[in-house]
Amino acid sequence: MAQHVCPSVFVTGATPKDDTLGAVSLEHELIARALDGDGRAFAGLVEPHLPVLYRIAARACRDRALAEDAVQEALTLAFERLSGYQPGTSFRAFLAAFAVRRAQTLLRGERRRRTREDAADAPSSLPNPADLARAHQAAERVRTALEALPEKRRAVAMLRLDAGLSYAEIAQAVGTTEGSARVLVHMALKELREQLADLVREGETSEER
Repeated sequence: MAQHVCPSVFVTGATPKDDTLGAVSLEHELIARALDGDGRAFAGLVEPHLPVLYRIAARACRDRALAEDAVQEALTLAFERLSGYQPGTSFRAFLAAFAVRRAQTLLRGERRRRTREDAADAPSSLPNPADLARAHQAAERVRTALEALPEKRRAVAMLRLDAGLSYAEIAQAVGTTEGSARVLVHMALKELREQLADLVREGETSEER
């Protein structure tokens, strides 16, 4: 039976950093062990990718606890569906695809819950310093701009900006061709630049002062 996966449990052996072939061999070995239900081996596989997965989830969820839940659920799904991983492709992209989907699913659920709870009067917020207010407003603008994108464009934007995936890895993660991934990323970033043009200009002006 498959063991419960916990990102804090790692394989004790160190991965050779200066031997690409050795690293690939170790990854294949860990995948084989994980396919046999070895949760410890799977933890060793995912550990290098956890920062990227958390960045993706945090960007999508805007809530640390929700992001952590999304990553945990994504890892569980990835472990259960590891047989679907194609050897020779990017394992990071394989994991990122689960993280994006679970983060978006949890965010939709959280929005529905908050909509129900917000029926009551919201408490008035305390005044904040002007600089904090502007920073908060800018962050909200970025999140709103991302949320306004079609789901697939939003996903590729997060995979490119937050995860730093290559076009080939993005294509693998969202199930499309590399050429289509390039187009999707270009369109997503173009829309973001247009929606946030005033913020970009404001940032450039601040740097000149």
